[in-house]
Amino acid sequence: MDCTRTRAYSCYVENNYEAAVETLNLLQSNAAVLEKARLHKDRQAISNVPFTEKYLNRIGISLDTIDQQLRTIHVSGTKGKGSTCAFCESILRHHGLKTGFYSSPHLIEVRERIRINGKPLSKEEFATYFWRVYTPLKDYMDDENDMPAYFKFMTIMAFYVFLNEKVDVAIFEVGIGGLYDCTNVIRKPSVVGITSLGLDHVSLLGNTVEMIAVHKAGIMKPSVPTYTVSDQPGESLSVLAEKALQIKCRLYAVPALDDYHWAPYQINLGLSGKVQWKNASLALQLSRAFLNPKIEVERPEKELCFLPVPALPFQIHSPEAVGLAKTFWPGRSQVLRLPGSTFYVDGAHTPESIEACVEWFIQASASPKLRPKRVLIFNTTGDRNANLLLAPLNRCHFDVALFCSNIIDVSNESTSKDLLNLMITKEQQVRRTNINRDAWVESSFQPIGTSSFKQLVLAFPTINNALDYVNNHLVNNEANELDVLVTGSLHLVGGVLSLLDPELGFLDSKPCLVSTKTC
Repeated sequence: MDCTRTRAYSCYVENNYEAAVETLNLLQSNAAVLEKARLHKDRQAISNVPFTEKYLNRIGISLDTIDQQLRTIHVSGTKGKGSTCAFCESILRHHGLKTGFYSSPHLIEVRERIRINGKPLSKEEFATYFWRVYTPLKDYMDDENDMPAYFKFMTIMAFYVFLNEKVDVAIFEVGIGGLYDCTNVIRKPSVVGITSLGLDHVSLLGNTVEMIAVHKAGIMKPSVPTYTVSDQPGESLSVLAEKALQIKCRLYAVPALDDYHWAPYQINLGLSGKVQWKNASLALQLSRAFLNPKIEVERPEKELCFLPVPALPFQIHSPEAVGLAKTFWPGRSQVLRLPGSTFYVDGAHTPESIEACVEWFIQASASPKLRPKRVLIFNTTGDRNANLLLAPLNRCHFDVALFCSNIIDVSNESTSKDLLNLMITKEQQVRRTNINRDAWVESSFQPIGTSSFKQLVLAFPTINNALDYVNNHLVNNEANELDVLVTGSLHLVGGVLSLLDPELGFLDSKPCLVSTKTC
Protein backbone atom coordinates (compact mmCIF):
# COMPACT_ATOMS: atom_id res chain seq x y z
CA MET A 1 0.00 0.00 0.00
CA ASP A 2 1.38 3.40 -1.00
CA CYS A 3 0.56 5.77 1.84
CA THR A 4 3.42 8.21 1.25
CA ARG A 5 0.98 10.91 0.19
CA THR A 6 -1.11 10.59 3.33
CA ARG A 7 1.79 10.23 5.75
CA ALA A 8 2.68 13.86 5.15
CA TYR A 9 -0.37 14.82 7.18
CA SER A 10 0.54 14.51 10.83
CA CYS A 11 -1.78 14.88 13.78
CA TYR A 12 -1.16 18.35 15.10
CA VAL A 13 -1.62 19.14 18.77
CA GLU A 14 -4.97 20.87 18.19
CA ASN A 15 -6.20 17.97 16.10
CA ASN A 16 -6.98 15.76 19.09
CA TYR A 17 -9.74 13.21 19.60
CA GLU A 18 -12.37 15.77 20.55
CA ALA A 19 -11.60 17.82 17.44
CA ALA A 20 -11.75 14.66 15.32
CA VAL A 21 -15.20 13.75 16.66
CA GLU A 22 -16.47 17.29 16.15
CA THR A 23 -15.18 17.30 12.57
CA LEU A 24 -16.59 13.83 11.91
CA ASN A 25 -20.02 14.96 13.06
CA LEU A 26 -19.99 17.59 10.31
CA LEU A 27 -20.19 14.66 7.87
CA GLN A 28 -23.55 13.57 9.28
CA SER A 29 -26.56 14.20 7.09
CA ASN A 30 -29.05 16.43 8.87
CA ALA A 31 -32.70 15.48 9.18
CA ALA A 32 -33.82 17.52 6.15
CA VAL A 33 -31.10 16.14 3.87
CA LEU A 34 -31.80 12.59 5.06
CA GLU A 35 -35.50 12.91 4.29
CA LYS A 36 -34.67 14.12 0.78
CA ALA A 37 -32.32 11.17 0.34
CA ARG A 38 -35.06 8.73 1.33
CA LEU A 39 -37.16 9.96 -1.57
CA HIS A 40 -34.32 9.01 -3.93
CA LYS A 41 -33.13 5.98 -2.00
CA ASP A 42 -32.35 3.74 -4.99
CA ARG A 43 -30.28 6.40 -6.75
CA GLN A 44 -28.45 7.24 -3.54
CA ALA A 45 -27.82 3.59 -2.62
CA ILE A 46 -26.41 2.55 -5.98
CA SER A 47 -23.70 5.22 -5.69
CA ASN A 48 -22.45 4.04 -2.30
CA VAL A 49 -19.92 1.46 -3.49
CA PRO A 50 -18.42 3.47 -6.41
CA PHE A 51 -18.17 6.58 -4.23
CA THR A 52 -16.45 4.60 -1.48
CA GLU A 53 -13.96 3.33 -4.06
CA LYS A 54 -13.36 6.88 -5.29
CA TYR A 55 -12.52 8.16 -1.81
CA LEU A 56 -10.34 5.14 -1.06
CA ASN A 57 -8.34 5.93 -4.18
CA ARG A 58 -7.85 9.49 -2.98
CA ILE A 59 -6.01 8.28 0.10
CA GLY A 60 -3.90 5.84 -1.87
CA ILE A 61 -5.93 2.64 -1.40
CA SER A 62 -7.07 0.78 -4.51
CA LEU A 63 -9.42 -2.18 -4.53
CA ASP A 64 -6.49 -4.23 -5.79
CA THR A 65 -4.62 -3.27 -2.61
CA ILE A 66 -7.53 -4.50 -0.50
CA ASP A 67 -7.73 -7.72 -2.53
CA GLN A 68 -4.01 -8.43 -2.18
CA GLN A 69 -3.11 -7.14 1.26
CA LEU A 70 -6.19 -7.63 3.41
CA ARG A 71 -7.81 -10.98 4.20
CA THR A 72 -11.41 -10.26 5.12
CA ILE A 73 -14.53 -11.83 6.59
CA HIS A 74 -17.73 -10.06 5.49
CA VAL A 75 -20.96 -10.48 7.48
CA SER A 76 -24.49 -9.27 6.70
CA GLY A 77 -27.88 -10.09 8.21
CA THR A 78 -30.66 -8.52 10.24
CA LYS A 79 -30.01 -9.92 13.70
CA GLY A 80 -26.80 -11.01 15.34
CA LYS A 81 -24.29 -9.49 12.89
CA GLY A 82 -22.29 -7.78 15.62
CA SER A 83 -22.42 -10.75 17.98
CA THR A 84 -21.34 -13.16 15.24
CA CYS A 85 -18.45 -10.89 14.29
CA ALA A 86 -17.45 -10.52 17.96
CA PHE A 87 -17.42 -14.31 18.43
CA CYS A 88 -15.42 -14.70 15.23
CA GLU A 89 -12.88 -12.04 16.23
CA SER A 90 -12.35 -13.61 19.65
CA ILE A 91 -11.88 -17.11 18.20
CA LEU A 92 -9.32 -15.95 15.64
CA ARG A 93 -7.49 -13.81 18.20
CA HIS A 94 -7.17 -16.86 20.44
CA HIS A 95 -5.73 -18.68 17.45
CA GLY A 96 -2.93 -16.11 17.61
CA LEU A 97 -4.02 -13.84 14.76
CA LYS A 98 -3.86 -10.06 14.85
CA THR A 99 -7.47 -9.03 14.31
CA GLY A 100 -9.26 -5.98 12.98
CA PHE A 101 -13.00 -5.58 13.52
CA TYR A 102 -15.23 -2.87 12.03
CA SER A 103 -18.78 -2.52 13.35
CA SER A 104 -21.59 -0.02 13.73
CA PRO A 105 -23.16 1.80 15.40
CA HIS A 106 -21.05 2.72 18.41
CA LEU A 107 -22.59 2.73 21.87
CA ILE A 108 -20.79 5.71 23.40
CA GLU A 109 -17.57 6.62 21.61
CA VAL A 110 -17.04 6.42 17.87
CA ARG A 111 -13.62 4.81 18.36
CA GLU A 112 -15.51 1.62 19.34
CA ARG A 113 -16.28 1.06 15.66
CA ILE A 114 -12.68 0.16 14.80
CA ARG A 115 -11.00 -2.45 17.00
CA ILE A 116 -7.56 -4.00 16.92
CA ASN A 117 -7.16 -7.28 18.79
CA GLY A 118 -10.57 -6.80 20.38
CA LYS A 119 -9.84 -3.33 21.78
CA PRO A 120 -11.25 -0.05 20.46
CA LEU A 121 -8.66 2.34 19.09
CA SER A 122 -7.35 4.62 21.83
CA LYS A 123 -8.31 8.26 21.56
CA GLU A 124 -4.79 9.08 20.44
CA GLU A 125 -4.79 6.35 17.79
CA PHE A 126 -8.21 7.37 16.54
CA ALA A 127 -7.17 11.02 16.22
CA THR A 128 -3.95 10.13 14.40
CA TYR A 129 -5.67 7.92 11.86
CA PHE A 130 -8.64 10.27 11.50
CA TRP A 131 -6.55 13.24 10.41
CA ARG A 132 -4.40 11.09 8.11
CA VAL A 133 -7.58 10.16 6.24
CA TYR A 134 -9.59 13.36 6.59
CA THR A 135 -6.95 15.89 5.55
CA PRO A 136 -6.14 14.51 2.08
CA LEU A 137 -9.83 13.89 1.39
CA LYS A 138 -10.50 17.52 2.26
CA ASP A 139 -7.58 18.74 0.15
CA TYR A 140 -8.65 16.81 -2.96
CA MET A 141 -12.33 17.84 -2.95
CA ASP A 142 -13.78 18.65 -6.37
CA ASP A 143 -16.42 20.89 -4.76
CA GLU A 144 -17.67 21.83 -1.30
CA ASN A 145 -19.92 18.75 -1.12
CA ASP A 146 -17.27 16.28 -2.26
CA MET A 147 -16.66 14.52 1.07
CA PRO A 148 -17.83 11.08 2.21
CA ALA A 149 -20.75 10.99 4.64
CA TYR A 150 -20.25 9.76 8.21
CA PHE A 151 -20.57 6.00 7.73
CA LYS A 152 -18.73 6.05 4.41
CA PHE A 153 -15.86 7.96 6.01
CA MET A 154 -15.65 5.51 8.91
CA THR A 155 -15.60 2.59 6.46
CA ILE A 156 -12.75 4.19 4.51
CA MET A 157 -10.89 4.88 7.74
CA ALA A 158 -11.32 1.24 8.83
CA PHE A 159 -9.64 0.01 5.65
CA TYR A 160 -6.82 2.51 6.17
CA VAL A 161 -6.32 1.44 9.79
CA PHE A 162 -6.35 -2.29 9.07
CA LEU A 163 -3.87 -1.94 6.21
CA ASN A 164 -1.52 0.19 8.27
CA GLU A 165 -1.83 -2.09 11.30
CA LYS A 166 -1.12 -5.08 9.06
CA VAL A 167 -3.84 -7.22 10.65
CA ASP A 168 -4.02 -10.92 9.82
CA VAL A 169 -7.78 -10.76 9.44
CA ALA A 170 -10.22 -7.88 9.00
CA ILE A 171 -13.82 -8.59 9.99
CA PHE A 172 -16.39 -6.23 8.46
CA GLU A 173 -19.96 -5.98 9.71
CA VAL A 174 -22.32 -4.59 7.06
CA GLY A 175 -24.03 -1.34 8.00
CA ILE A 176 -27.41 -1.57 6.25
CA GLY A 177 -28.41 -4.20 3.70
CA GLY A 178 -25.31 -5.43 1.90
CA LEU A 179 -25.62 -5.03 -1.86
CA TYR A 180 -25.23 -1.24 -1.78
CA ASP A 181 -23.46 -0.99 1.57
CA CYS A 182 -20.15 0.89 1.63
CA THR A 183 -18.37 -2.20 2.95
CA ASN A 184 -19.24 -4.01 -0.28
CA VAL A 185 -16.15 -2.61 -1.96
CA ILE A 186 -14.71 -5.90 -0.68
CA ARG A 187 -14.42 -7.98 -3.84
CA LYS A 188 -12.57 -11.06 -2.60
CA PRO A 189 -13.45 -11.90 1.01
CA SER A 190 -12.04 -15.11 2.41
CA VAL A 191 -15.51 -16.14 3.58
CA VAL A 192 -18.98 -14.59 3.86
CA GLY A 193 -21.54 -14.92 6.65
CA ILE A 194 -25.26 -14.10 6.62
CA THR A 195 -26.96 -14.09 10.01
CA SER A 196 -30.68 -14.42 10.79
CA LEU A 197 -32.92 -12.30 8.56
CA GLY A 198 -35.98 -10.31 9.51
CA LEU A 199 -37.85 -7.06 8.87
CA ASP A 200 -35.77 -3.97 9.54
CA HIS A 201 -34.98 -0.79 7.59
CA VAL A 202 -38.01 -1.62 5.44
CA SER A 203 -38.10 1.86 3.86
CA LEU A 204 -34.65 1.20 2.43
CA LEU A 205 -34.58 -2.57 1.86
CA GLY A 206 -38.17 -3.58 1.23
CA ASN A 207 -41.12 -4.79 3.30
CA THR A 208 -40.71 -8.56 2.91
CA VAL A 209 -37.96 -10.85 4.16
CA GLU A 210 -37.44 -12.04 0.58
CA MET A 211 -36.76 -8.49 -0.63
CA ILE A 212 -34.44 -7.92 2.30
CA ALA A 213 -32.65 -11.21 1.56
CA VAL A 214 -31.76 -9.90 -1.91
CA HIS A 215 -29.87 -7.02 -0.30
CA LYS A 216 -28.19 -9.22 2.31
CA ALA A 217 -27.10 -11.68 -0.39
CA GLY A 218 -25.43 -8.82 -2.23
CA ILE A 219 -22.16 -9.44 -0.37
CA MET A 220 -21.88 -13.02 -1.68
CA LYS A 221 -19.03 -13.36 -4.18
CA PRO A 222 -18.19 -15.94 -6.89
CA SER A 223 -16.23 -18.94 -5.58
CA VAL A 224 -16.28 -17.56 -2.02
CA PRO A 225 -17.98 -19.88 0.52
CA THR A 226 -21.00 -18.40 2.30
CA TYR A 227 -22.39 -19.66 5.61
CA THR A 228 -25.82 -18.93 7.02
CA VAL A 229 -28.32 -20.27 9.57
CA SER A 230 -30.90 -22.85 8.52
CA ASP A 231 -34.04 -21.36 10.10
CA GLN A 232 -34.37 -18.28 7.91
CA PRO A 233 -37.94 -16.91 7.70
CA GLY A 234 -40.26 -17.21 4.72
CA GLU A 235 -38.57 -18.02 1.42
CA SER A 236 -35.45 -16.00 2.24
CA LEU A 237 -33.24 -19.11 2.36
CA SER A 238 -34.31 -19.90 -1.20
CA VAL A 239 -33.33 -16.37 -2.22
CA LEU A 240 -29.84 -16.94 -0.80
CA ALA A 241 -29.62 -20.33 -2.54
CA GLU A 242 -30.65 -18.80 -5.88
CA LYS A 243 -27.98 -16.14 -5.50
CA ALA A 244 -25.37 -18.79 -4.72
CA LEU A 245 -26.37 -20.73 -7.84
CA GLN A 246 -26.32 -17.60 -9.97
CA ILE A 247 -22.78 -16.52 -8.99
CA LYS A 248 -21.43 -20.06 -8.47
CA CYS A 249 -20.50 -19.92 -4.82
CA ARG A 250 -21.06 -22.58 -2.18
CA LEU A 251 -23.76 -21.93 0.42
CA TYR A 252 -23.70 -23.82 3.72
CA ALA A 253 -26.18 -23.99 6.61
CA VAL A 254 -24.46 -24.22 9.98
CA PRO A 255 -25.25 -27.02 12.46
CA ALA A 256 -26.69 -26.61 15.95
CA LEU A 257 -24.07 -25.56 18.50
CA ASP A 258 -24.47 -28.71 20.58
CA ASP A 259 -23.78 -30.87 17.50
CA TYR A 260 -20.09 -29.98 17.63
CA HIS A 261 -17.66 -32.30 19.39
CA TRP A 262 -17.10 -30.39 22.62
CA ALA A 263 -15.34 -32.90 24.87
CA PRO A 264 -13.45 -32.17 27.06
CA TYR A 265 -15.02 -28.68 26.99
CA GLN A 266 -18.55 -27.56 27.74
CA ILE A 267 -20.62 -25.02 25.86
CA ASN A 268 -19.84 -21.68 27.48
CA LEU A 269 -20.51 -18.41 25.69
CA GLY A 270 -19.45 -14.95 26.75
CA LEU A 271 -22.75 -13.60 25.44
CA SER A 272 -25.94 -14.62 27.22
CA GLY A 273 -29.14 -15.94 25.70
CA LYS A 274 -30.07 -19.01 23.69
CA VAL A 275 -30.19 -16.91 20.51
CA GLN A 276 -26.41 -16.58 20.73
CA TRP A 277 -26.02 -20.32 20.06
CA LYS A 278 -26.74 -19.91 16.34
CA ASN A 279 -24.44 -16.85 16.17
CA ALA A 280 -21.67 -18.85 17.86
CA SER A 281 -22.10 -21.76 15.43
CA LEU A 282 -21.94 -19.39 12.48
CA ALA A 283 -18.77 -17.83 13.93
CA LEU A 284 -17.20 -21.27 14.37
CA GLN A 285 -17.78 -22.10 10.71
CA LEU A 286 -16.55 -18.70 9.49
CA SER A 287 -13.40 -18.97 11.59
CA ARG A 288 -12.66 -22.50 10.41
CA ALA A 289 -13.22 -21.55 6.77
CA PHE A 290 -10.87 -18.59 7.20
CA LEU A 291 -8.15 -20.68 8.85
CA ASN A 292 -8.58 -23.61 6.46
CA PRO A 293 -9.71 -22.19 3.11
CA LYS A 294 -9.34 -25.53 1.32
CA ILE A 295 -11.87 -27.30 3.53
CA GLU A 296 -15.07 -27.86 1.57
CA VAL A 297 -18.07 -30.09 1.94
CA GLU A 298 -18.82 -32.42 -0.97
CA ARG A 299 -22.27 -31.87 -2.34
CA PRO A 300 -24.08 -33.57 -5.19
CA GLU A 301 -24.56 -31.46 -8.31
CA LYS A 302 -28.33 -31.86 -8.07
CA GLU A 303 -28.37 -29.96 -4.76
CA LEU A 304 -27.04 -26.80 -6.38
CA CYS A 305 -30.59 -25.74 -7.27
CA PHE A 306 -32.14 -26.25 -3.88
CA LEU A 307 -31.23 -25.72 -0.24
CA PRO A 308 -27.79 -25.03 1.20
CA VAL A 309 -25.57 -27.96 2.09
CA PRO A 310 -25.35 -28.70 5.84
CA ALA A 311 -21.96 -27.62 7.15
CA LEU A 312 -20.33 -30.36 9.20
CA PRO A 313 -19.75 -29.98 12.96
CA PHE A 314 -16.15 -30.49 14.03
CA GLN A 315 -13.94 -31.02 17.06
CA ILE A 316 -13.75 -27.98 19.35
CA HIS A 317 -10.23 -27.14 20.54
CA SER A 318 -8.97 -24.65 23.11
CA PRO A 319 -8.90 -21.52 20.86
CA GLU A 320 -12.55 -22.04 19.93
CA ALA A 321 -13.70 -22.86 23.47
CA VAL A 322 -11.74 -20.01 25.05
CA GLY A 323 -12.59 -17.58 22.25
CA LEU A 324 -16.34 -18.18 22.60
CA ALA A 325 -16.23 -17.98 26.39
CA LYS A 326 -14.22 -14.74 26.43
CA THR A 327 -16.30 -12.95 23.81
CA PHE A 328 -17.52 -9.62 25.12
CA TRP A 329 -19.87 -7.40 23.13
CA PRO A 330 -21.21 -4.42 25.14
CA GLY A 331 -24.88 -3.56 25.06
CA ARG A 332 -26.01 -7.02 24.08
CA SER A 333 -27.52 -9.16 26.86
CA GLN A 334 -25.43 -7.21 29.38
CA VAL A 335 -26.05 -6.98 33.12
CA LEU A 336 -24.94 -4.14 35.40
CA ARG A 337 -25.50 -4.54 39.13
CA LEU A 338 -25.83 -1.28 41.04
CA PRO A 339 -26.87 -0.48 44.61
CA GLY A 340 -30.62 -1.06 44.79
CA SER A 341 -31.06 -2.02 41.16
CA THR A 342 -29.89 -4.37 38.43
CA PHE A 343 -29.89 -3.10 34.85
CA TYR A 344 -30.39 -5.54 31.99
CA VAL A 345 -29.42 -3.82 28.75
CA ASP A 346 -29.93 -5.22 25.27
CA GLY A 347 -29.96 -3.29 22.00
CA ALA A 348 -32.67 -5.47 20.43
CA HIS A 349 -34.60 -3.47 17.83
CA THR A 350 -36.46 -5.99 15.64
CA PRO A 351 -39.48 -8.12 16.59
CA GLU A 352 -37.40 -11.31 16.54
CA SER A 353 -34.54 -9.86 18.59
CA ILE A 354 -37.02 -8.42 21.11
CA GLU A 355 -38.48 -11.92 21.50
CA ALA A 356 -34.98 -13.22 22.25
CA CYS A 357 -34.38 -10.32 24.63
CA VAL A 358 -37.57 -11.15 26.56
CA GLU A 359 -36.53 -14.79 26.94
CA TRP A 360 -33.10 -13.72 28.18
CA PHE A 361 -34.48 -11.13 30.63
CA ILE A 362 -37.06 -13.50 32.13
CA GLN A 363 -34.41 -16.15 32.67
CA ALA A 364 -31.62 -13.83 33.81
CA SER A 365 -33.82 -11.93 36.28
CA ALA A 366 -35.51 -14.99 37.77
CA SER A 367 -35.06 -15.01 41.53
CA PRO A 368 -35.99 -17.63 44.13
CA LYS A 369 -36.62 -14.78 46.57
CA LEU A 370 -39.35 -12.15 46.51
CA ARG A 371 -39.89 -10.90 42.97
CA PRO A 372 -38.22 -7.50 42.45
CA LYS A 373 -40.23 -4.69 40.94
CA ARG A 374 -39.68 -4.70 37.19
CA VAL A 375 -39.08 -1.50 35.22
CA LEU A 376 -38.95 -1.06 31.44
CA ILE A 377 -36.99 1.75 29.77
CA PHE A 378 -37.80 1.72 26.06
CA ASN A 379 -37.34 3.63 22.85
CA THR A 380 -37.40 2.80 19.18
CA THR A 381 -36.71 5.02 16.20
CA GLY A 382 -36.90 5.20 12.42
CA ASP A 383 -39.60 3.32 10.56
CA ARG A 384 -39.88 0.52 13.12
CA ASN A 385 -43.36 -0.53 14.25
CA ALA A 386 -43.60 0.20 17.97
CA ASN A 387 -46.55 -2.17 18.48
CA LEU A 388 -44.63 -5.14 17.06
CA LEU A 389 -41.65 -4.42 19.32
CA LEU A 390 -43.69 -3.76 22.45
CA ALA A 391 -46.02 -6.77 22.24
CA PRO A 392 -43.48 -9.42 23.37
CA LEU A 393 -42.46 -7.25 26.33
CA ASN A 394 -45.90 -7.80 27.85
CA ARG A 395 -44.68 -11.20 29.06
CA CYS A 396 -42.19 -9.52 31.40
CA HIS A 397 -44.98 -8.19 33.67
CA PHE A 398 -43.48 -4.75 34.21
CA ASP A 399 -44.64 -2.68 37.15
CA VAL A 400 -43.36 0.56 35.60
CA ALA A 401 -42.90 1.42 31.92
CA LEU A 402 -40.76 4.44 31.07
CA PHE A 403 -40.37 5.83 27.58
CA CYS A 404 -37.69 8.32 26.57
CA SER A 405 -35.83 9.62 23.55
CA ASN A 406 -32.20 8.80 22.78
CA ILE A 407 -31.19 12.31 23.78
CA ILE A 408 -28.61 12.55 26.53
CA ASP A 409 -28.07 15.80 28.38
CA VAL A 410 -24.59 15.63 29.90
CA SER A 411 -21.95 18.05 31.07
CA ASN A 412 -19.23 15.84 29.57
CA GLU A 413 -18.79 17.64 26.25
CA SER A 414 -16.67 14.90 24.72
CA THR A 415 -19.26 12.20 25.34
CA SER A 416 -22.11 14.38 24.08
CA LYS A 417 -20.27 14.95 20.78
CA ASP A 418 -19.74 11.22 20.32
CA LEU A 419 -23.47 10.61 20.80
CA LEU A 420 -24.64 13.58 18.74
CA ASN A 421 -27.22 12.56 16.13
CA LEU A 422 -28.05 15.19 13.53
CA MET A 423 -30.14 12.83 11.42
CA ILE A 424 -33.26 13.45 13.51
CA THR A 425 -34.34 16.60 15.30
CA LYS A 426 -34.95 16.76 19.05
CA GLU A 427 -38.58 17.55 18.38
CA GLN A 428 -38.94 14.43 16.24
CA GLN A 429 -37.30 12.31 18.95
CA VAL A 430 -39.60 13.59 21.68
CA ARG A 431 -42.62 13.12 19.40
CA ARG A 432 -41.59 9.51 18.78
CA THR A 433 -41.23 8.97 22.53
CA ASN A 434 -44.85 9.96 23.04
CA ILE A 435 -45.95 7.74 20.15
CA ASN A 436 -44.19 4.77 21.77
CA ARG A 437 -45.81 5.51 25.13
CA ASP A 438 -49.25 5.85 23.55
CA ALA A 439 -48.80 2.56 21.68
CA TRP A 440 -48.10 0.83 25.00
CA VAL A 441 -51.09 2.40 26.74
CA GLU A 442 -53.55 1.91 23.87
CA SER A 443 -52.59 -1.75 23.52
CA SER A 444 -53.22 -2.27 27.23
CA PHE A 445 -49.86 -3.96 27.77
CA GLN A 446 -50.02 -4.94 31.42
CA PRO A 447 -49.38 -8.11 33.42
CA ILE A 448 -51.71 -10.92 32.36
CA GLY A 449 -54.47 -11.80 34.79
CA THR A 450 -54.20 -8.56 36.78
CA SER A 451 -57.14 -6.48 35.63
CA SER A 452 -56.90 -4.28 38.73
CA PHE A 453 -53.18 -3.74 38.22
CA LYS A 454 -52.21 -0.08 38.03
CA GLN A 455 -49.09 0.12 35.90
CA LEU A 456 -47.18 3.38 36.00
CA VAL A 457 -46.46 4.60 32.45
CA LEU A 458 -44.42 7.77 31.89
CA ALA A 459 -42.60 9.51 29.03
CA PHE A 460 -39.48 11.66 29.37
CA PRO A 461 -37.66 13.90 26.88
CA THR A 462 -34.17 12.60 27.74
CA ILE A 463 -32.42 9.48 29.01
CA ASN A 464 -31.23 11.47 32.02
CA ASN A 465 -34.81 12.21 33.04
CA ALA A 466 -35.76 8.53 32.88
CA LEU A 467 -32.75 7.41 34.95
CA ASP A 468 -33.28 10.21 37.46
CA TYR A 469 -36.84 9.00 37.95
CA VAL A 470 -35.64 5.45 38.55
CA ASN A 471 -33.04 6.58 41.08
CA ASN A 472 -35.08 9.23 42.88
CA HIS A 473 -38.57 7.75 42.86
CA LEU A 474 -38.14 4.00 42.56
CA VAL A 475 -34.79 2.87 44.00
CA ASN A 476 -35.01 4.99 47.11
CA ASN A 477 -38.62 4.05 47.80
CA GLU A 478 -38.35 0.29 47.39
CA ALA A 479 -37.39 -2.17 50.09
CA ASN A 480 -36.54 -4.71 47.40
CA GLU A 481 -34.21 -4.23 44.48
CA LEU A 482 -35.38 -3.21 41.04
CA ASP A 483 -34.86 -5.13 37.81
CA VAL A 484 -34.61 -2.60 34.98
CA LEU A 485 -34.71 -3.71 31.33
CA VAL A 486 -33.36 -1.21 28.78
CA THR A 487 -34.11 -2.16 25.17
CA GLY A 488 -35.49 -1.13 21.77
CA SER A 489 -32.51 0.84 20.49
CA LEU A 490 -28.72 0.49 20.55
CA HIS A 491 -28.49 4.27 20.80
CA LEU A 492 -30.69 4.19 23.91
CA VAL A 493 -28.52 1.44 25.39
CA GLY A 494 -25.37 3.43 24.68
CA GLY A 495 -26.78 6.52 26.36
CA VAL A 496 -27.85 4.57 29.44
CA LEU A 497 -24.47 2.86 29.73
CA SER A 498 -22.64 6.18 29.43
CA LEU A 499 -24.57 7.52 32.42
CA LEU A 500 -24.42 4.37 34.54
CA ASP A 501 -20.69 3.85 33.87
CA PRO A 502 -19.13 7.27 33.08
CA GLU A 503 -15.60 5.83 33.16
CA LEU A 504 -16.58 3.43 30.34
CA GLY A 505 -15.25 0.46 32.25
CA PHE A 506 -17.81 -1.76 30.53
CA LEU A 507 -15.88 -1.41 27.26
CA ASP A 508 -13.18 -3.70 28.60
CA SER A 509 -13.98 -7.38 28.43
CA LYS A 510 -14.12 -9.37 31.62
CA PRO A 511 -12.15 -12.59 31.09
CA CYS A 512 -13.75 -15.91 31.89
CA LEU A 513 -11.39 -18.76 32.69
CA VAL A 514 -12.13 -21.82 30.62
CA SER A 515 -11.48 -25.40 31.51
CA THR A 516 -13.36 -28.64 31.11
CA LYS A 517 -15.91 -27.20 33.55
CA THR A 518 -18.32 -24.36 32.93
CA CYS A 519 -16.98 -21.09 34.33
